[in-house]
Amino acid sequence: MKEEKHLEGLTLVQKRLVKAYATSIMGEVRMVADVKPTELQNYVELEIAEREIVALTGDYKPSDSLI
Repeated sequence: MKEEKHLEGLTLVQKRLVKAYATSIMGEVRMVADVKPTELQNYVELEIAEREIVALTGDYKPSDSLI
């Protein structure tokens, strides 16, 4: 499992919500403003940034997307 320091302090359910929201936002299905509970909005933005960094650096491994 990859390190997810940007998601520290969240429960497993919250982490899964963050990842699901990030996926739908990146797919242009939702916007960050749609994220409920609103406390997770910053985490969703961080998750998107992490994914973009991984895509740019080519550090992606298939197991990275699993929790």
